[in-house]
Amino acid sequence: MRLLLTLLLATVPLFAQPATKPDPLGRDNPRSTVTNFLEACQARDFTRAAQYLDLSAIPQNQRAQRGPDLARKLEGALNDDPHFSVFRLSRDPLGDQSDDTDPNREHVANATEAGKPITLDLAYITPPHAAGAIWVFSADTVLVLPRIAGSSTSSAIARNLPPFFSNIQILETPLWKWIALLLCVLVLISIAKLLDRFISGILRLTAGGLHLDRHMEWIRAVLAPVRVLICLLLFRMFLEIIGLAAIARLFVGRMAGALFVCSFAWGLMRLVGIGLRRVESRMDQARRASSRSVLYLGRRTINATIGILAVLLILSNWGYNTATLIAGLGVGGIAIALAAQQTIANIFGGVSVIADHPVRIGEYGKFGDLFGTLEDIGLRSTRIRTLSRTVVSVPNSTFAGYNLENYASRDKILFNPTLALKRGAGEQSISAAIEAVRKLLSAHKDVESPPAPVRIVGLTASAVNMEIFCYVRTTDLDRFYTIQGQLLLAIDQALAEAKVELA
Repeated sequence: MRLLLTLLLATVPLFAQPATKPDPLGRDNPRSTVTNFLEACQARDFTRAAQYLDLSAIPQNQRAQRGPDLARKLEGALNDDPHFSVFRLSRDPLGDQSDDTDPNREHVANATEAGKPITLDLAYITPPHAAGAIWVFSADTVLVLPRIAGSSTSSAIARNLPPFFSNIQILETPLWKWIALLLCVLVLISIAKLLDRFISGILRLTAGGLHLDRHMEWIRAVLAPVRVLICLLLFRMFLEIIGLAAIARLFVGRMAGALFVCSFAWGLMRLVGIGLRRVESRMDQARRASSRSVLYLGRRTINATIGILAVLLILSNWGYNTATLIAGLGVGGIAIALAAQQTIANIFGGVSVIADHPVRIGEYGKFGDLFGTLEDIGLRSTRIRTLSRTVVSVPNSTFAGYNLENYASRDKILFNPTLALKRGAGEQSISAAIEAVRKLLSAHKDVESPPAPVRIVGLTASAVNMEIFCYVRTTDLDRFYTIQGQLLLAIDQALAEAKVELA
């Protein structure tokens, strides 16, 4: 087993290797190109930022000098476009094939040249001595950068504030803009609370007329992500009005996207919890007790799956390559499953017993070689209270393979003693005894007799074996034992009257 696990874990890097070697500068798709360009500019490494520009239209001997200046100019143009967002760009290595007539071009932002609008684009090119095609800002965009009209005037708010509110910058954004953004967040929180009160009031007024009382839990669970979505849309409007720098918009957009995904995942988890509670409430008491462990496991498993998918979605939205992580989780999951196969077998054994419910909590029966009452079906084992009042724990996988005889499911209980009558009593006396016992059983109100409830089933040298086969109309074992005692005493008296003794 250890050798198999070692081999599986050793294969993780093989499965995780991408089909092609990624570009060291992260220019594999439009979004990663612009993201890495902005991060290089934020680090004030404009020499590195220039490598995200197609400088082929600039003479070779001028590229080292003009490249950083052009990168700085491009960063300013992206900062000036309030509608620019990295998250609108495609993460497909081939780009968005539907946004332009040229599939090798990707629109990024808008700018102004001599009062005329122009576009800033990416181009999909294969530079000399490169391993493959990459996305860079196009040569046309690079040539037009020196003529782009930048924003030279400060806003009226900045002019009326003390200088340090503009001089202090975080992510290339003045401090006063971050304060304005914080105030917007506080306003949105207030709006969210007002929405809660407004929607709750509307639901209270309309629930009775629209017969929504039974569905209120579902509605409230769905409203949570909807409310967050509304607030995020308003937040996006505030962002465009305030006008953060491009790199600041990148980080704020990541946080907003993560908040939306988390809210949506939270709503799904609430729906799952409500659904499982509804399923549990519709079960009878015995099935509810036996299914509680499996329902708990199911809820935890589903919630964990939703959480993992939410994290992967957030990481993917932030630009991380989740393919390697997913491949590693897949192979690692196989290794863990092999290592914990007995535990998994016990879990599925418990699920199969609960789903098929041949026996329920509190019922008495024969389980394999054990007689007792089923006390609990857990995630790993089933517990049986034996007649000796001890508790035996049986692994679920083993219990599911037992022959399960459920005595609690009987509609009546068999009364089937065999009596050995002395042969010395004579044939007439034995026949009289059989007839007397037959009448006794037929006359008893709690006995269900077949056509031949008393019969001779064997002969020995000293005895005639008489079998009694009938049913007692009860499912209560204690009552059965009471009736059985009465019947045995009555049979003993009938044999005595017929002058027949037991061998």
